[in-house]
Amino acid sequence: MNPQVLTVYKSPFSKIRLGRDYDGGYIIADIPNIIYNTFLSGGIDTDVSFEEDFINKYPNVNTFMFDGTINNLPKEINNDNITFIKKNIGFENNDTITNLHDIVNTHESIFVKMDIEGGEIPWVKSLNVEQLNKFEQIVMEFHFPFSDNEIEVFDKINKNHYLIHFHGNNCCGVIYHNGVNIPNVFECTYLHKKYFTTDPTLNDELIPSHLDMKNTGNDEICINYPPFVN
Repeated sequence: MNPQVLTVYKSPFSKIRLGRDYDGGYIIADIPNIIYNTFLSGGIDTDVSFEEDFINKYPNVNTFMFDGTINNLPKEINNDNITFIKKNIGFENNDTITNLHDIVNTHESIFVKMDIEGGEIPWVKSLNVEQLNKFEQIVMEFHFPFSDNEIEVFDKINKNHYLIHFHGNNCCGVIYHNGVNIPNVFECTYLHKKYFTTDPTLNDELIPSHLDMKNTGNDEICINYPPFVN
Protein backbone atom coordinates (compact mmCIF):
# COMPACT_ATOMS: atom_id res chain seq x y z
CA MET A 1 0.00 0.00 0.00
CA ASN A 2 1.33 3.39 -1.02
CA PRO A 3 0.82 5.84 1.87
CA GLN A 4 -0.23 8.50 -0.66
CA VAL A 5 -3.58 6.75 -1.01
CA LEU A 6 -4.27 8.11 2.48
CA THR A 7 -3.86 11.76 1.45
CA VAL A 8 -6.31 13.80 3.52
CA TYR A 9 -8.19 16.77 2.07
CA LYS A 10 -10.18 19.61 3.60
CA SER A 11 -13.90 19.01 3.75
CA PRO A 12 -16.05 21.54 1.85
CA PHE A 13 -18.50 21.33 4.77
CA SER A 14 -18.14 21.57 8.52
CA LYS A 15 -17.56 18.29 10.32
CA ILE A 16 -19.41 16.90 13.33
CA ARG A 17 -18.97 13.98 15.69
CA LEU A 18 -21.74 11.42 16.08
CA GLY A 19 -21.77 8.61 18.62
CA ARG A 20 -20.52 8.28 22.15
CA ASP A 21 -17.31 9.67 23.57
CA TYR A 22 -14.15 7.68 22.98
CA ASP A 23 -14.46 4.44 20.99
CA GLY A 24 -17.69 4.28 18.99
CA GLY A 25 -17.92 7.89 17.85
CA TYR A 26 -17.04 8.95 14.30
CA ILE A 27 -16.62 12.18 12.36
CA ILE A 28 -18.75 12.98 9.32
CA ALA A 29 -19.25 15.90 6.97
CA ASP A 30 -22.42 17.84 7.83
CA ILE A 31 -23.79 18.28 4.31
CA PRO A 32 -26.52 20.96 4.18
CA ASN A 33 -29.96 19.73 3.10
CA ILE A 34 -28.69 16.21 2.37
CA ILE A 35 -31.33 13.49 2.14
CA TYR A 36 -29.91 10.03 2.64
CA ASN A 37 -32.07 7.26 1.26
CA THR A 38 -30.18 4.42 2.94
CA PHE A 39 -27.91 3.90 5.94
CA LEU A 40 -25.77 0.73 5.97
CA SER A 41 -24.11 -0.03 9.30
CA GLY A 42 -21.78 -2.97 9.77
CA GLY A 43 -20.37 -3.97 13.14
CA ILE A 44 -22.60 -3.30 16.15
CA ASP A 45 -21.42 -5.42 19.09
CA THR A 46 -22.59 -3.61 22.26
CA ASP A 47 -22.74 -0.05 20.94
CA VAL A 48 -25.31 1.67 18.72
CA SER A 49 -24.49 5.23 19.77
CA PHE A 50 -23.35 6.31 16.29
CA GLU A 51 -26.36 4.69 14.67
CA GLU A 52 -28.72 6.30 17.18
CA ASP A 53 -27.25 9.77 16.65
CA PHE A 54 -27.31 9.33 12.87
CA ILE A 55 -30.94 8.20 12.84
CA ASN A 56 -31.95 11.05 15.15
CA LYS A 57 -30.35 13.49 12.70
CA TYR A 58 -31.81 11.76 9.62
CA PRO A 59 -34.99 10.08 10.96
CA ASN A 60 -36.44 9.08 7.58
CA VAL A 61 -33.43 7.11 6.35
CA ASN A 62 -33.89 3.40 5.60
CA THR A 63 -31.46 1.75 8.02
CA PHE A 64 -29.92 -1.70 7.76
CA MET A 65 -27.68 -2.90 10.60
CA PHE A 66 -25.53 -6.02 10.37
CA ASP A 67 -23.64 -8.07 12.94
CA GLY A 68 -23.36 -11.84 12.96
CA THR A 69 -21.93 -11.94 16.47
CA ILE A 70 -25.09 -10.75 18.27
CA ASN A 71 -28.69 -11.93 18.24
CA ASN A 72 -30.35 -8.55 18.71
CA LEU A 73 -29.44 -4.89 18.89
CA PRO A 74 -28.02 -3.99 22.32
CA LYS A 75 -30.49 -1.13 22.62
CA GLU A 76 -33.90 -0.51 21.14
CA ILE A 77 -34.04 2.56 18.91
CA ASN A 78 -37.47 4.10 18.43
CA ASN A 79 -37.62 4.16 14.65
CA ASP A 80 -39.68 1.97 12.31
CA ASN A 81 -37.17 2.25 9.46
CA ILE A 82 -34.56 -0.02 11.10
CA THR A 83 -33.84 -3.58 9.95
CA PHE A 84 -31.33 -5.68 11.90
CA ILE A 85 -29.80 -8.67 10.12
CA LYS A 86 -27.71 -11.24 11.99
CA LYS A 87 -24.96 -11.57 9.40
CA ASN A 88 -21.39 -10.43 9.07
CA ILE A 89 -20.28 -8.48 6.00
CA GLY A 90 -17.76 -9.82 3.52
CA PHE A 91 -17.09 -10.90 -0.04
CA GLU A 92 -19.88 -13.42 -0.57
CA ASN A 93 -23.43 -14.36 0.36
CA ASN A 94 -24.27 -17.39 2.49
CA ASP A 95 -26.09 -18.20 5.72
CA THR A 96 -23.73 -16.12 7.86
CA ILE A 97 -22.19 -13.52 5.49
CA THR A 98 -23.61 -10.90 3.14
CA ASN A 99 -21.91 -8.62 0.62
CA LEU A 100 -24.91 -6.25 0.63
CA HIS A 101 -25.13 -6.17 -3.16
CA ASP A 102 -28.88 -6.71 -3.10
CA ILE A 103 -29.38 -3.58 -1.02
CA VAL A 104 -26.77 -1.44 -2.77
CA ASN A 105 -28.12 -2.30 -6.21
CA THR A 106 -31.67 -1.27 -5.30
CA HIS A 107 -31.01 1.85 -3.22
CA GLU A 108 -29.54 5.29 -3.80
CA SER A 109 -27.91 8.07 -1.76
CA ILE A 110 -26.28 5.68 0.70
CA PHE A 111 -24.34 6.44 3.87
CA VAL A 112 -21.95 3.67 4.95
CA LYS A 113 -20.44 3.02 8.37
CA MET A 114 -18.23 -0.07 8.69
CA ASP A 115 -16.23 -1.29 11.67
CA ILE A 116 -16.02 -4.99 10.86
CA GLU A 117 -12.61 -6.07 12.12
CA GLY A 118 -10.90 -6.66 8.78
CA GLY A 119 -14.02 -7.62 6.84
CA GLU A 120 -13.88 -4.21 5.17
CA ILE A 121 -11.19 -5.43 2.76
CA PRO A 122 -13.06 -8.38 1.18
CA TRP A 123 -16.28 -6.38 1.21
CA VAL A 124 -14.87 -3.43 -0.77
CA LYS A 125 -13.21 -5.93 -3.12
CA SER A 126 -16.63 -7.42 -3.83
CA LEU A 127 -18.03 -4.05 -4.94
CA ASN A 128 -17.70 -2.55 -8.38
CA VAL A 129 -17.12 1.14 -9.06
CA GLU A 130 -20.79 1.73 -9.92
CA GLN A 131 -21.85 0.39 -6.54
CA LEU A 132 -19.28 2.45 -4.67
CA ASN A 133 -20.44 5.51 -6.59
CA LYS A 134 -23.76 5.31 -4.73
CA PHE A 135 -22.08 6.08 -1.40
CA GLU A 136 -22.42 9.73 -0.37
CA GLN A 137 -20.14 9.23 2.62
CA ILE A 138 -18.16 6.28 3.93
CA VAL A 139 -16.98 5.93 7.52
CA MET A 140 -14.69 2.93 7.72
CA GLU A 141 -12.16 1.57 10.17
CA PHE A 142 -9.23 -0.24 8.56
CA HIS A 143 -7.28 -2.95 10.35
CA PHE A 144 -3.61 -3.55 9.38
CA PRO A 145 -4.15 -2.86 5.63
CA PHE A 146 -0.50 -2.90 4.57
CA SER A 147 -0.11 -5.79 2.15
CA ASP A 148 -0.55 -5.81 -1.62
CA ASN A 149 -3.99 -7.24 -0.92
CA GLU A 150 -5.30 -3.79 0.00
CA ILE A 151 -4.03 -1.80 -3.01
CA GLU A 152 -7.20 -2.48 -5.01
CA VAL A 153 -9.38 -1.43 -2.08
CA PHE A 154 -7.95 2.06 -1.67
CA ASP A 155 -7.78 2.61 -5.43
CA LYS A 156 -11.48 1.74 -5.70
CA ILE A 157 -12.59 4.06 -2.94
CA ASN A 158 -10.40 6.94 -4.10
CA LYS A 159 -11.82 6.83 -7.62
CA ASN A 160 -15.02 8.61 -6.60
CA HIS A 161 -14.30 9.81 -3.05
CA TYR A 162 -11.88 12.06 -1.19
CA LEU A 163 -10.58 11.25 2.27
CA ILE A 164 -11.70 14.16 4.48
CA HIS A 165 -10.99 12.83 7.97
CA PHE A 166 -8.38 10.48 9.39
CA HIS A 167 -7.88 9.34 12.97
CA GLY A 168 -5.55 6.71 14.30
CA ASN A 169 -7.08 4.20 16.68
CA ASN A 170 -4.63 4.20 19.57
CA CYS A 171 -5.31 0.55 20.36
CA CYS A 172 -2.51 -0.96 18.33
CA GLY A 173 0.43 1.37 17.75
CA VAL A 174 2.01 2.31 14.43
CA ILE A 175 3.97 0.71 11.62
CA TYR A 176 6.76 2.30 9.59
CA HIS A 177 5.43 1.53 6.13
CA ASN A 178 7.02 2.74 2.89
CA GLY A 179 8.70 5.65 4.65
CA VAL A 180 5.73 6.83 6.75
CA ASN A 181 4.58 6.03 10.29
CA ILE A 182 0.96 4.91 9.96
CA PRO A 183 -1.39 3.71 12.71
CA ASN A 184 -2.02 -0.03 12.43
CA VAL A 185 -5.75 0.62 12.86
CA PHE A 186 -7.32 3.85 11.63
CA GLU A 187 -10.69 5.47 11.01
CA CYS A 188 -11.43 7.17 7.70
CA THR A 189 -14.25 9.37 6.51
CA TYR A 190 -14.69 9.65 2.74
CA LEU A 191 -16.89 12.17 0.93
CA HIS A 192 -18.09 11.75 -2.65
CA LYS A 193 -16.19 13.94 -5.10
CA LYS A 194 -19.40 15.47 -6.46
CA TYR A 195 -19.55 17.67 -3.35
CA PHE A 196 -16.32 19.44 -4.30
CA THR A 197 -16.97 22.38 -6.61
CA THR A 198 -13.24 23.09 -7.02
CA ASP A 199 -10.08 21.01 -6.78
CA PRO A 200 -9.67 19.76 -3.21
CA THR A 201 -7.26 21.44 -0.82
CA LEU A 202 -4.82 19.39 1.21
CA ASN A 203 -5.63 19.07 4.89
CA ASP A 204 -3.67 21.31 7.25
CA GLU A 205 -5.61 20.55 10.44
CA LEU A 206 -3.65 18.72 13.12
CA ILE A 207 -4.39 15.03 13.71
CA PRO A 208 -5.94 14.22 16.11
CA SER A 209 -8.33 17.13 15.61
CA HIS A 210 -10.49 18.86 18.20
CA LEU A 211 -13.34 16.49 17.25
CA ASP A 212 -11.36 13.30 17.84
CA MET A 213 -11.20 11.32 21.05
CA LYS A 214 -9.05 8.45 22.29
CA ASN A 215 -10.32 4.96 21.48
CA THR A 216 -8.52 3.50 24.50
CA GLY A 217 -6.59 4.80 27.51
CA ASN A 218 -3.33 4.92 25.53
CA ASP A 219 -1.86 8.19 24.32
CA GLU A 220 -3.31 9.52 21.07
CA ILE A 221 -1.31 8.88 17.90
CA CYS A 222 -0.18 12.25 16.48
CA ILE A 223 0.45 12.13 12.74
CA ASN A 224 1.09 15.73 11.77
CA TYR A 225 2.98 15.09 8.55
CA PRO A 226 2.17 14.20 4.92
CA PRO A 227 0.10 12.63 3.52
CA PHE A 228 -2.18 13.28 6.49
CA VAL A 229 -1.30 16.88 7.35
CA ASN A 230 0.35 19.30 4.93
